[in-house]
Amino acid sequence: MSAGLVALRDGDNGATMSNERHELALLPLTMIAGSTAIIFMVDVLLPRGVAIPILYVIPILLAVHCRQQWFRVAVAVGCTILTGLGYGFSEPVVPTWITVTNRALALAAIWTTAVLAWRHLQAREQINVLQNLLPMCASCKKIRDDKGYWGQVENYLETHTKATLSHGICPECMHKWYPEFYPQVVEQYPDLFKDTSSNVFDEHLHHVEEHR
Repeated sequence: MSAGLVALRDGDNGATMSNERHELALLPLTMIAGSTAIIFMVDVLLPRGVAIPILYVIPILLAVHCRQQWFRVAVAVGCTILTGLGYGFSEPVVPTWITVTNRALALAAIWTTAVLAWRHLQAREQINVLQNLLPMCASCKKIRDDKGYWGQVENYLETHTKATLSHGICPECMHKWYPEFYPQVVEQYPDLFKDTSSNVFDEHLHHVEEHR
């Protein structure tokens, strides 16, 4: 009996959380549709010389928070179409070149805002990826991605960021794997080893100076 009550309570909690997510998803859609409709009506009612379409950046900024990229593009395209329709339905009062210039500036503001907002969103997503706790193998240092596959750190960073990695060798590994070449490299390229935190550089530098 108690198990049934617990299952029923869990089902109610799941339904409540689902309804809350649904309401949160409808809120930005309602704000985008409402603001777009209000801007279009004001644009039609006012003369063509007023640069009302520049306010379409508001629904574009609201659409940035939606996860679907096609929806963000659709909002920008819709605002562009409404800018043209507003030009056709509004009353001409000022010279044509002024209205055309205002519309062109509004379109430039719409797409500039859209592109900058999308790039900011991509940058924030990349930062979130790097800030998350990454499962790493304690032996080979591979990283497990969100699909469960294990891969090299280089592949993970290049996949989830725009970074391009190059390979070198640190002083500690140079001393560990190539001890016979380490003194020569230190002597030839001292600037590459001056910031190392280990004592390997000091020891080999002293060794090199003794053999001069």
